[in-house]
Amino acid sequence: MTSTTAPSSKAVSTKPAIWPFFAVGLILIGLFFMVNQWLVSGSGSDPEPEEAARSAARVKNLAELHAENAKQLETYAWVDRAKGTVQIPIKAAMQQIIPMLNQSQPRPAYPVVPPTAVAPATPAPAAPPAPQP
Repeated sequence: MTSTTAPSSKAVSTKPAIWPFFAVGLILIGLFFMVNQWLVSGSGSDPEPEEAARSAARVKNLAELHAENAKQLETYAWVDRAKGTVQIPIKAAMQQIIPMLNQSQPRPAYPVVPPTAVAPATPAPAAPPAPQP
């Protein structure tokens, strides 16, 4: 008796298996996010005492700056006595300037030059002299 092997009904696939690459990709993405979270959480701990002191000093300086700016906006003071320049509160300045602005006509903020008035980039060639009779 001779035995013959029956052909297999399963076709051998020549396509590479994608699922191992997909699994490795998911693992690498997960590792990336875990390392990223570990690095970020390590730097988010309580600041050093020097940093806290510097932060408090910056907040204090900012509050002083805001107070100084508010004082300048709300008080009268000399800017330059020799020239007669004074500082007035912003509300008083607005009350003085609004009537002047209402009387004047609006005009452009910059000179408007029509395109024909622009000089040519290169000079025009000189015309030859006319023949004389």
